[in-house]
Amino acid sequence: MESLSILIPVFNWDCTRLIKDLHFQGLVLGIPYEIIVADDCSTDRELFEKNRIVAESHENCRFFGLPHNIGRAAIRNYMADQSKYDKLLFLDCDSAIKDKLFLQRYMEVAGKASVICGGVIHPDEMPQKGVELRYLYEKNAAHERSAGFRSKNPYLRFTSFSFLIDKSVFMDIRFDESYVGYGYEDVQFGHELEKRGVSILHIDNPMAHLGLESSDSYLNKTRQAVMNAFDHRAEIGDSSKLLSHYNRVIRLRMRWLFRIVWAFFQKRMEKNLLGPNPKLRVFSLYKLCYICLL
Repeated sequence: MESLSILIPVFNWDCTRLIKDLHFQGLVLGIPYEIIVADDCSTDRELFEKNRIVAESHENCRFFGLPHNIGRAAIRNYMADQSKYDKLLFLDCDSAIKDKLFLQRYMEVAGKASVICGGVIHPDEMPQKGVELRYLYEKNAAHERSAGFRSKNPYLRFTSFSFLIDKSVFMDIRFDESYVGYGYEDVQFGHELEKRGVSILHIDNPMAHLGLESSDSYLNKTRQAVMNAFDHRAEIGDSSKLLSHYNRVIRLRMRWLFRIVWAFFQKRMEKNLLGPNPKLRVFSLYKLCYICLL
């Protein structure tokens, strides 16, 4: 019989609804399961307590509060170390389950591959003002979210947002804890899966992403991600579109040009990206110019 550990890393987010929904669906499955919620030292103590109380009030659910922030990669490794079952389901906390068959769909195909990716969907309409950059970026990528599209490049389309994996496989690879801040730890994980020939299956079993951050916050996170990509460019290689473009710039010896563009147009680009009508071409140019500075 299959058994399932559901792992949810949390930082400053109310995931009580997610815990309750997963607990109910776990009971319906009729298999051994557990839910592990690990708080990565949230600064909002009210949310911390709210999540802790709800988690600890549910059977088969454990809550861990970390004394200091260890980051996106390390906390996922930590939860895997605490888990006790043979299948690991990693879910981001800022998400919502769309229907009552979410866990069932994962478990129905659990034996078909070592890694199963369910996918993500985003709001059809912008939830509030101030999140235009992230909303537009995700809306533009909506056609890439289907299982059919992701399956064309299964390893490049791996994301840690929602995925099921054999525990033995995960413990052999793990997330690289040298990644700090936001970004690209899942790109390298997907690259490692491909290098090792681990089977991966993409299915249409999406969770809804609720955490659309402000444009200012998203731009800061993007710069962190670009730094991560640059620092790990040898490991990631062309698994990243940004690094693929960067490597081409290096081969053509054109990095100086993008540094000049940054020097003269950084403020203008940021004004556009933080405004009500950001341009995705400007966003792409911004990232390429930024990595050429590093």
